[in-house]
Amino acid sequence: MAGYVICAECGARIKANREHCLRCGEPLRGLEPPAPPLPLHEALGISEGATKLLGVVVALAVAGLAVLMWQLRPQPIVDEIAQPVGAAHVAPPPAAAPAPDSSSAVESAPPMEPVTSADATRSGSAKFSAGNYEAARNDFEQAVAKNPNDAEAQNSLGQALVRLGRIADAVPHFERATALAPDKWAYRFNLAHAVGELGQWDRAVTEYRTALRTFPSDYATQFNLAMALYKRGDLNAAVPEFEKAIALAPAEPSFHFSLGMTLEKLGRINEAIAEYRRYLDMNPIGPDAAKVKAHIELLTPTPPSTPRGSGLAPEP
Repeated sequence: MAGYVICAECGARIKANREHCLRCGEPLRGLEPPAPPLPLHEALGISEGATKLLGVVVALAVAGLAVLMWQLRPQPIVDEIAQPVGAAHVAPPPAAAPAPDSSSAVESAPPMEPVTSADATRSGSAKFSAGNYEAARNDFEQAVAKNPNDAEAQNSLGQALVRLGRIADAVPHFERATALAPDKWAYRFNLAHAVGELGQWDRAVTEYRTALRTFPSDYATQFNLAMALYKRGDLNAAVPEFEKAIALAPAEPSFHFSLGMTLEKLGRINEAIAEYRRYLDMNPIGPDAAKVKAHIELLTPTPPSTPRGSGLAPEP
């Protein structure tokens, strides 16, 4: 999403103008492009013609080895639970293989089907990262079929289904992932978010509280818990949870706006105005700044004017 970056340390989505991650506090670092590689014949110290001949020989050897390994591939281990990986840490797609030399007579072999659940999950993660959610779903379904006890595959399939708008279908996979790895914060957070999207606010509150026990310093979980309470209509309980979210991420202006909105609904108008003003102080040129200012003016009581002639008459 434009205007945001992904923290390399914890995977949080942070506005691009931040210097430090709001979740883990680490500096936001950009990725420097790698230096261009030397031509192969220069790196090997041989002539370019000899390099092409060597490429043909290597291509023939690799093709033969690939056929042999495919014939001897191991069967999936269905009772192995892969180490889970959070959604924000999806593995990048593997580097594309170089195009074969036109002088080589070797034809490229067709792509091999994933051998294990982990192979299918890696393939799906690359497609998910590229935004191809339907293809990623297909790979994750293969991973789950090969190993239903793969928590990472279950969670990843749930995420792909959410991206495809199939939230109700995603919930059972998040449930399975949390059952397999109950201490994994990301899986619990995804489950809480999904049931919230379905309007199941009581359950969303419960799941967010469970996620917070695993990751108590996560501002996103804390804020979402407060919002779930607000959506459930439990405004008095939402206020202290919003305040905790602000304490965890004091540089996030939207948290003040949400707290102000809750206080206003509770009739605590002066406190609501104070939160709206804090929001404007932190975000003075936001797209909704003018609307917030107008709303503050609407909420601010005007002092009563003194009618003319109401003063005491001077003594004679």
